[in-house]
Amino acid sequence: MAKRRTKKRTHVHQTEEEEKGIPKSMVIRVGQTSLSNHSLNQLVKDFRQIMQPHTAIKLKERKSNKLKDFVVMCGPLSVSHLFIFTQSEKTGNVSLKIARTPQGPTITFQVMDYSLGRDIKKFLRRPKSLNKEDVMDPPLLVLNGFNGVKSKKNAETENVEKVVVSMFQNIFPSLNPARTQLNTIKRVFMINKDQDTGEITMRHYFIDIRDVDISKNLKRLYKAKHNLSKSVPNLHRKEDISSLILDHDLGAYTSESEVEDDAIVSVVDKKDIKASSITVPKQVVKKDDTKDDDEDMDKDEEDDDESNITKKATIIDEPVVAPRKKAIKLTELGPRLTLKLVKIEEGICSGKVLHHEFVNKSSDEIRALEKRHAAKMRLKEQRKKEQEANIAKKKAVKDAKKQRKLERRKARELLQQENSEEGATGENIPSISEDESSSDEDHYSDVPEDLDSDLFSEVE
Repeated sequence: MAKRRTKKRTHVHQTEEEEKGIPKSMVIRVGQTSLSNHSLNQLVKDFRQIMQPHTAIKLKERKSNKLKDFVVMCGPLSVSHLFIFTQSEKTGNVSLKIARTPQGPTITFQVMDYSLGRDIKKFLRRPKSLNKEDVMDPPLLVLNGFNGVKSKKNAETENVEKVVVSMFQNIFPSLNPARTQLNTIKRVFMINKDQDTGEITMRHYFIDIRDVDISKNLKRLYKAKHNLSKSVPNLHRKEDISSLILDHDLGAYTSESEVEDDAIVSVVDKKDIKASSITVPKQVVKKDDTKDDDEDMDKDEEDDDESNITKKATIIDEPVVAPRKKAIKLTELGPRLTLKLVKIEEGICSGKVLHHEFVNKSSDEIRALEKRHAAKMRLKEQRKKEQEANIAKKKAVKDAKKQRKLERRKARELLQQENSEEGATGENIPSISEDESSSDEDHYSDVPEDLDSDLFSEVE
C-alpha cells in the first residue's frame, strides 16, 4: 500500500522540547452533584472550547472517578493545568478550581453567575460557530484591571494578585511577535477584573477582520473568488464592469454600520508584498560635467572613475506596499463567567491555605492549626505504617497457607504415583494355563453331573 505524503515545508513538526514547553490542560467536574447537573456539564464543554487545541476535548468523567485519578494521569499525559468544576451539595454553589500540576498551587473561585454559549447565540443577530480551522491555534489572552495603584494595596494583596496573574498567563503558550502570524490569531480570551468589587469576568470572542477601503461590490467578488458557493454580483443594471467597480454609493467603503473608527487599523499583508510590482528607484549618482577634465590625468584613473560611476548608477528597486485599512470586529462565542476569589492553597486541593478572602486568622490561631495539622499527619503516618504491617502479616499468612496446600498436593501426587506402581507389579503374577485346566477336566470326567441329587435322594 502506498504511503501518504507528509508536508515538510509548510507543516513543520515541533521538537520534543517545544512540545514540553506547551501548557496542556484538562477541564473536569468532580462530585456527585456536579455530574448530575446538565447545565454545568454544558459549561464544562464550552470551557473546553476556549482551551483548545491543547486540552482533552473528548474527556468523559464517571461517577466512580476521584480527583486523585485525574492527578495521577497528569504526569504521563504532560498536563500542566487542571480546571475543576464542583457544586456544593448543601448550598448548590458552583466553584472553579485552577490547579498547577504537579506541585500546585490551587486557586479557588466562586462562580457567581455564568452563561452558556447557546444562550449567547440566541441574543446575537449573526452568531458565529467555530470550525476546525478556527481552533487550530490557542486564543490571544488579554488581561485587564490587574495592575492597580500600588499605594492603595498592601503587600499581601499584591502577592495574591501576582499569583493569580501568573496562573492566568501560563494557561496558554507564550506568543513570539517576530514569528507569530496575525492570521493565526482568530480568537480572544479576555479576563477583566473590577477594582471596586474584585470580581473577575471572562469573555470569549472571535476576531473578524474585514476590508474597509474596498466597496461592497468588490467584497462580493472577493467572496465569490474564495468561496464558489457565493453568488457573483448582479450586472443586469450595469452598463460596464467599471460601473460596478467605480460605483461610489453612500457607505460603499465601510464594512458595516457597527464598525467604529477606533476599530479600523492599517495592516500590510505578505501577499501584497509578493504580488507588488511598484518599485521606487534610488537616486542615481551622475558625474559632474561642469568641471573640466585635466589634460594630465592618466588613463588608469579615468577607467577607475568610470567604473565607480557605473557602480553607483545601478538602480536598486525596492517594493513599497501601501497598508490596507481593515476593520476588526469581535463576535462573542461564549461562555461568560463571573468569578470571585475565595482562597489560594498549596498543592492540588490538599495543602496549607496561603490566602483566604473571607477568613482572617491571627498568628496564634495559625500556629495552633499548624500543630494540629502536624499531629494529624503524624497520626496518619502511624496508621499508614500499621496498615502496611497488617497487610504484610496477612500476606505472609496467605503465602504460608498457599505453601502448605502446595506441599499437600505434592504429597498426594507422590502417593498416587506409588499406588500406580504397585498396581503395575500385581499384574505380573503367573496365571493358570489352559493345558492345566483341560487336564483337570479329564481327571474328573467320571464324576456324574447329578452328584448332588444322588446325595440328597430319598431312600425307598
